[in-house]
Amino acid sequence: MLILILPANLVLSAFLTGLIWFVQVVHYPIFRKVPASRFLAWHAAHTHTGQVVAVPMLIELVLAGWLVIRPFPGGAQWISYAACGCVPVIWAVTFLIAIPLHNQLAAGGYNKEIIDSLVRVNWLRTILWTIRTGILFYLLYLQLHPCTALPATADGFKENTTDKIGFLENNII
Repeated sequence: MLILILPANLVLSAFLTGLIWFVQVVHYPIFRKVPASRFLAWHAAHTHTGQVVAVPMLIELVLAGWLVIRPFPGGAQWISYAACGCVPVIWAVTFLIAIPLHNQLAAGGYNKEIIDSLVRVNWLRTILWTIRTGILFYLLYLQLHPCTALPATADGFKENTTDKIGFLENNII
């Protein structure tokens, strides 16, 4: 089943990474340029599109959990956990910091300091999704190239290639 979980995680993470980079470098900076007199209506239209992010984030949470339950075998397990560990941090930043900042903008209108805070905070989500996507690309590479040597495990020994071939036989065939 990992053969499907990993690509699904990667596709969703790559989508969210592209989206968050767009928001970070294009969309949020536009907040500063919207006239204060039209900001509330403009911000309401922006937050109305939340399902574009919320639904994929919810699916990502489920898929990341699935990857934790069924991590990549051998020495790459910690890499699976690192990729999945980004998700709760992204959720925490989103729901504990970013959404309250959006709520302040929705209640009070244009506020340059709050907009600047939102841009700064969003860098953390942007970096974490970028890291997560990179890790998932690496895991997919390992899945598609079973003879690739992994970095040493915690006990200092490299993973046996035979273990990876057995893993592929058990999960693909």
